[in-house]
Amino acid sequence: MSTPILVLDPISSVPPYEQIGSQIRLQIATGHLLPGAMLPSVRQLAHDLGVAPNTVVRAYSELENEGWVTTTARRGVFIASPSPTQVAKVRAQQFEQAVIQLLVTAHQMGVTPVQIHAEIDRLLNAFPPLDSRR
Repeated sequence: MSTPILVLDPISSVPPYEQIGSQIRLQIATGHLLPGAMLPSVRQLAHDLGVAPNTVVRAYSELENEGWVTTTARRGVFIASPSPTQVAKVRAQQFEQAVIQLLVTAHQMGVTPVQIHAEIDRLLNAFPPLDSRR
């Protein structure tokens, strides 16, 4: 069984079932959860996260409706093979959220756009060349 690493933010305005779903989608899209892997049971995940079982049922149901997981009666919930379009969409959404968080933090700190660009360029130069084929 592949156990997803999930962390719920109790003060977030995002409902717990959506937090669960988005984190599982991201872990599938980034290859941390592989097709065919079994997810924890509803009861187990609900217990681990401290939420009602119906919260997990709703998250799993939405993931199944979107094609991220498949459910087999009495066997469990398994990771499906998402389409490249699904994977690209989740990655783009996650990246956008990360950039928004960066910009909000920079704005709150009084960092200028020129400073943001300079710091990004400095940090990018410290990394090995990015594969432009991705």
